[in-house]
Amino acid sequence: MSARRPFGAWLTAATMSSTGDSISFFVLGWVAAAHGLGAASLVLTVESVPLCLLILFGGALADRFGVRRVMVGCDAAMLLVMAALAVGATRSVPLWALVAVATLSGTAAALRRPAEGVFPRLFFDGDLLAKRMALVGGCLQVARVTGPLLGGILMATGGLPAAAGIDAATFAVVLVVLIVVRPPREAEHLVTAPGRGWRAIADGVRAASATPGVPRTVVGVMALAGAVLPLVMLCVPVAGRARGWSAGEVGVVAAAWVAGGLLVTVVVARRGAPSRRAATAGPLLAALAVGVLAVAGDWRLAAGSLLVVGVGSVLFTAHMLPVFVARTPPDMLARFQSLLGLAQTGPVLVATPLLGALATQLGLGWALAVVAVLLAGAALPIASAASMPSGETPQRPAEIVGVACEPQGRPTAY
Repeated sequence: MSARRPFGAWLTAATMSSTGDSISFFVLGWVAAAHGLGAASLVLTVESVPLCLLILFGGALADRFGVRRVMVGCDAAMLLVMAALAVGATRSVPLWALVAVATLSGTAAALRRPAEGVFPRLFFDGDLLAKRMALVGGCLQVARVTGPLLGGILMATGGLPAAAGIDAATFAVVLVVLIVVRPPREAEHLVTAPGRGWRAIADGVRAASATPGVPRTVVGVMALAGAVLPLVMLCVPVAGRARGWSAGEVGVVAAAWVAGGLLVTVVVARRGAPSRRAATAGPLLAALAVGVLAVAGDWRLAAGSLLVVGVGSVLFTAHMLPVFVARTPPDMLARFQSLLGLAQTGPVLVATPLLGALATQLGLGWALAVVAVLLAGAALPIASAASMPSGETPQRPAEIVGVACEPQGRPTAY
């Protein structure tokens, strides 16, 4: 059977589940805001922090027990959590319950994300992998954008019980699909028995640092993440208030970043990954667009600049991320992916408050200048990195870090 049909079933279910996650993230923050601004901040923070603290453990778990098995376990746990919230929310929900749900949700996301990130490689390789990864990224981005809109509608109609119930239902759908679907390349993963705990994580870090092109990719992703997300979440709203834009106009400016990324995603999904030259130009183009934003008094010009930022960002990621996955040793898929996930989330937690302080003390222009420098810096690693030759087989970890590799059979079905 072609890999496209089972992959399509999983992608549909994963998009539904991501939409449910986005709905819940919005609704939890909204309900917590009734307890005060500090309570809303607490709930959203405790959901985000595990992504930095536990994502490396998630990668080690998936490499030890299997990508699909970890995804099933996390989705089953969240099905129970959201079902319990849907039932409990028929009465008043105390703040501690919201904090508990947010913590569990963030923990499950941290443990699941590395496995989910490499799941497409269990179906495809080569240029088809790049196309399918672009398709996944586009679908999940649409889910993250539409989630808050649906969450607002649900809060106006069925409230927290309805939102939690729908999220639980989407977890049930993706759980069934994961149990039924058998990726055709699944046997290529879990070929060794990794060490436990910190040893497994350390082995993955050493292997990644010694794999050609991987450190450069991680550095580039760190620079891009530390620039783009604070730009959209912090700098755009600050610019809007300073320049007299309405809330709706600021929303359009921020959404233009998503639109630009989706334009590139559609092209990549049909034609394959962009060339290294285009990927190198992407962050540089985005840096120039930030310069336009710094002087843009009209929100339409600002929206155009954010559209270009979205285009430039995805030109970079659409080239580098498939190469990163292709270079990953088959027995370290999830651990490499967890490092990439940490590179995407960690810089945001550091850069956002620093850029906020810089904008407060010296002005928004200085913060935007730092963002532009970070974006330009993201192009440096890719400019010096060679693309992976077709058919190249990644090294096994034993050849890279000197750890013992013992044969281990195909993951058992569950």
